[in-house]
Amino acid sequence: MKKRMTILVLLVLSMAIIGTACSKSKQNKEPVTLKISVPDGIPALTMTKMIKENIQLSHNVGMEYNVEKTTDALAAKVLSQEADIAIVPSNLAAQLYNKELGYHIVATGSWGSFYLISEENIADISALKGQEITTIGKDLTPDMMLRRMLTLKEITPDEEVTINYLNGATELAPNFIGGKATIASVPEPMLSMIMSKKPDTHIILDFNEEWKNAYGSENGYPQSSLIIKKEILDTYKVEVDLLLKEYEASIKWGNENPKELGDYAQELELAVNKDVLAEALTRANMKYVPIKESLDDYNDFFKVLFEMQPQTIGGQIPDEGIYFK
Repeated sequence: MKKRMTILVLLVLSMAIIGTACSKSKQNKEPVTLKISVPDGIPALTMTKMIKENIQLSHNVGMEYNVEKTTDALAAKVLSQEADIAIVPSNLAAQLYNKELGYHIVATGSWGSFYLISEENIADISALKGQEITTIGKDLTPDMMLRRMLTLKEITPDEEVTINYLNGATELAPNFIGGKATIASVPEPMLSMIMSKKPDTHIILDFNEEWKNAYGSENGYPQSSLIIKKEILDTYKVEVDLLLKEYEASIKWGNENPKELGDYAQELELAVNKDVLAEALTRANMKYVPIKESLDDYNDFFKVLFEMQPQTIGGQIPDEGIYFK
């Protein structure tokens, strides 16, 4: 009996020692720095507070923030898997998943912020027929959203309207302000900058509101997505939770403190005019929504893009595995 009791005590002690060792092993992970890439513009604004204040996740899990000035630079960081965490156009998130690169959508911080504008006040949208609309990104999301909006208004792109594509976003504002383009599809905060220089500009369509009405969405369409590598999600669960709380807080703070946000953006040399930022935020649709609360928004968005241009999401609609559980 004593022998059995001794063996039992030794077994319990062994298990306790092993459990303690495992616990210490988890607590004493090697210090790591997670690399996060965000594109300039509204996506960067959603994380500006975190970037400027250099928010870190724990004593041994740090963050290295990188603001990418071009879409190509951002794409290179995620396609090479150099970025552990990133904010990317939502269609790119689908492409990455379909390429099996190991990123999952965790949340959304910015919803549709494109608007159709005109020099004239066009009350009846059918008056667009026969007109030319200037935009950017042929066969990319800005183009797809413009075409979907026109279709929803029973206007056939390329037949009833002509779409003129510029080489880059930097050409949009000068062309419209200078009168070379009289109708254009532009995003915030560019729209507010245009309106500050050309006050008689008229907003014809709010793409996000039109999407809400068409698809019964509370949020609109997910313009950009916060994505994280699966290995990070699996290994640093506590830190990921903290990251999401900080990201949500950054967006809330930005919406409530436009002046301070503008100061931060200027110090970080973001491509945002702080003088129009307060106005831009009224239409920028910065809003934190975790993926579990926006599954229908993403499914509708991916279905629309697949119907229009399958390659924009990597050739197929992503399965449910793309979403962080």
